[in-house]
Amino acid sequence: MSVQFPLSALLLELCASEGTSDVTLLSDGRVAVRRNGRLVVKDMPGIRAGWDSLLAEMAFAQEGQTLVYADAEARRYRVTLARSSSGQSVAIRPLPVSARSCDELLLPGSILDFFVGLRSGLVLVAGPTGSGKSTTIASLLDLRGKRAGGKYVTLEDPVECLHAGGPNALFEQRELGSCVRSYAEGLKQALHMNPDVIAVQEVREQAAAETTLAAALSGHLVVASLHAFSAPTVPQRFLSILDPSMEDAGARDALASCLEAVLVQRLVPGFERMVPVFEIMLFRDGRERIRSMERLVRNGNWAGLRQEIEIGARLGMTLWEDNLRLRIAEGLVPAS
Repeated sequence: MSVQFPLSALLLELCASEGTSDVTLLSDGRVAVRRNGRLVVKDMPGIRAGWDSLLAEMAFAQEGQTLVYADAEARRYRVTLARSSSGQSVAIRPLPVSARSCDELLLPGSILDFFVGLRSGLVLVAGPTGSGKSTTIASLLDLRGKRAGGKYVTLEDPVECLHAGGPNALFEQRELGSCVRSYAEGLKQALHMNPDVIAVQEVREQAAAETTLAAALSGHLVVASLHAFSAPTVPQRFLSILDPSMEDAGARDALASCLEAVLVQRLVPGFERMVPVFEIMLFRDGRERIRSMERLVRNGNWAGLRQEIEIGARLGMTLWEDNLRLRIAEGLVPAS
């Protein structure tokens, strides 16, 4: 028989410490907490006894579901229910009350000024799972809203960071499932909502990639995230979703003509917390497109993009290893 479980108090206790990125509760009574990249597992028998009550409070409808749980104090958590050989588990990630500042995220000033100045095109934010892509996009949108104003339509699964907007900035945040059925459908609708910026939490299917590209080509500024490990491979990754055969020269031409920037981030263990390290690739020098970058994308020469990043350091482009050396020099990351 399940007993009432003090879920809000438990999450507050587990997530209160600085550096806590995620928590996993298991139906067998174990709890796994990740702080600053390190995972610690311990037993909490009360979880096993109160498992049914815990799931009911989170309002899960089925296994595999991801949703946002908010407690009575409006603290919000992204939660995912899954099943494995050992039973059920709930993966939990605490969500910020508002967008984190770009300074806090150590975002380079070059990408901030570049992004705020854009009026159209495609910006891709990439990285491994759990590297903070959604957090970075939220911060970029928040900064642009404060500096440039405008209307922002976001497509998220689920909505993580709530944007307040301002006197000159309006945010319409749309969630898959409750507001729209798919990213592709949401993108088509967004085009008729008079947005200045469209943000797509993750491009992971062909229809979403096609509509994302079409929106950028139509004169809108589109920001989207996807999974990739380095900046030169991001265009290739996007095209593999758009055209799995990678044989569509028209797709490469279209992407080359509207891609404005690529930002890839990874988190590395620092002295006090996980520290973001970036790789940045820009396709514009002031008002002028960088034609050599466009040609490389059109020709599928991904290795050549790395050389362009090295050449473009004066514009604010940076390779991951160079940004890592900067973090070490700043005393944020150990040299080893």
